[in-house]
Amino acid sequence: MLLLADVDLHNKETSEHHYDEKYTHQAGFLSQEYMVEWKDEKKERIVDLLSKLNLPPQGEALDFGCGSGVLTEVIRRALPGYQVYGTDLSQAALDKARERYPGCTFFHGGDARYQKKKFDFLFSHHVLEHVYDLQEVAGEIARYLKPTAVMLHILPCGNEGSLEYNLCLLRKDGINPQKGGVFFFEDDDHVRRIKTDDIRNLFLKYKYKLVDDYYSNQYFGAIKWITESNPFRVLKMFNPLKGRDSRAKMQLLKMGFFLVGLNLWRLPITVMNRIKQNQQRGLISSLLYNVGLFLYPLSRPLDRYVRKLAAAEWLQGRKERNGSEMYLIYSRSGSGI
Repeated sequence: MLLLADVDLHNKETSEHHYDEKYTHQAGFLSQEYMVEWKDEKKERIVDLLSKLNLPPQGEALDFGCGSGVLTEVIRRALPGYQVYGTDLSQAALDKARERYPGCTFFHGGDARYQKKKFDFLFSHHVLEHVYDLQEVAGEIARYLKPTAVMLHILPCGNEGSLEYNLCLLRKDGINPQKGGVFFFEDDDHVRRIKTDDIRNLFLKYKYKLVDDYYSNQYFGAIKWITESNPFRVLKMFNPLKGRDSRAKMQLLKMGFFLVGLNLWRLPITVMNRIKQNQQRGLISSLLYNVGLFLYPLSRPLDRYVRKLAAAEWLQGRKERNGSEMYLIYSRSGSGI
């Protein structure tokens, strides 16, 4: 099964080992377990989209590339009449998923018992940017689909015009054409950043058409995630020395000054939220939590304002294609969406 990949990981066994390592790596101080930190806003967005798909009231759903099962469980709760499955190439991820979400069924992609199983709905979240051979994976996905199945794929978007895209244009290393147009700040195991027009016909060979598309993080959504990041990461993102020319360097300096300021202002709440998610709290994290609690009244109004702007952007502008994340709905013609 060719699903996820790392830099030059074309081999199935080395790919599996790579992701097993990621899922078993112990999170460092204030850092999160791999692919487990999804904001409530993202989960609510997925639930909202699922409610609009006009799926049958009962059926079976598959989370393709489920990781440790966080969003598989979101799908299960959003589709109470469905039996929900998750599949991944990482056995370490599947072990965690089975332990945490017993209401779902998880299986390894190479498990022969599920090779011929068909589903009414298939979901993937930040999977397709990891795979080397999109057509091969599209064929693998198609083999899991019933004739009237519906798919929702969420992945980074390479369309022009987002804040992130414009940031990349300012930097010498902003967009890597040798690596599928990946943006400079992405994970090393991303192998592409796809534009809508380049993925529209991915499943056409299997008679599945792109019937609807939504976009997030045009501007305020990007500001939200950037100012929730590690302050040192924000400094690196807007490093003026990486500017293409003197004008770009000045623009990076101005943007960095503004966003680092927002980042530091929101930092008390960001730190508190991350500490809450850590099951074990040491002395230092407890002290930082108490400091964050003390500064909470100063940080909270700005945090709420940023979240409000990002939420409004999604509600009002999700059909605007200049987003940096896309939500693609595929269906066969006449399936009822």
